[in-house]
Amino acid sequence: MNKLALILLVMSLPLIAGGQSGDPLVSKCVMSAGSNVTYLKDFRVQLGKASSQGEFRYKQVFALSKNMKYRFTLCNASESGGELIMKLIDDTGRTVLQSFDPKTGKTYPTVEFTCNKTGTYKILFDFRDFQQGLGVGVVSLVK
Repeated sequence: MNKLALILLVMSLPLIAGGQSGDPLVSKCVMSAGSNVTYLKDFRVQLGKASSQGEFRYKQVFALSKNMKYRFTLCNASESGGELIMKLIDDTGRTVLQSFDPKTGKTYPTVEFTCNKTGTYKILFDFRDFQQGLGVGVVSLVK
C-alpha cells in the first residue's frame, strides 16, 4: 500500500507544483477529460506524415497501479491533418487498450482502463493512417 501511495504522490506532483501547461490545446484536453478525474500527465504529440506505415512513432513509458481506473483523453489541434490514436501495451507486449477499432475504423476520443496489474506500461501514440498531426493525450485517474 505504501508503494501505491508513493506512486500516486509522485504522479500528482505536477498538480501540486503549479498545475497544467499554459498550452491552450493541453488545457482544452484536460478540461474535456471530465470533472470526475484527477489529472496525471499530458503528452503533446507532433508528427510529420510517415514515409511508411508500421509501428506507432511516439512512445512513452508510464507506471499504472492495480485496481485504479484511468481515463485517456485524446485531442487534436484544429490544423492537424490526422486524428490522434493511442495504444496501451503491458509488460508482456500485449495490447490491453486502444482508442480505435481496426475492424470498424471507429476512433474514440476517450477510453478508460481499469488496471489489473501494477507495473510499467507503454503508451503509444500516432495519427490515423500515419498522417501528420498535432495532438495531446491526457492521462487521468478516475475518482
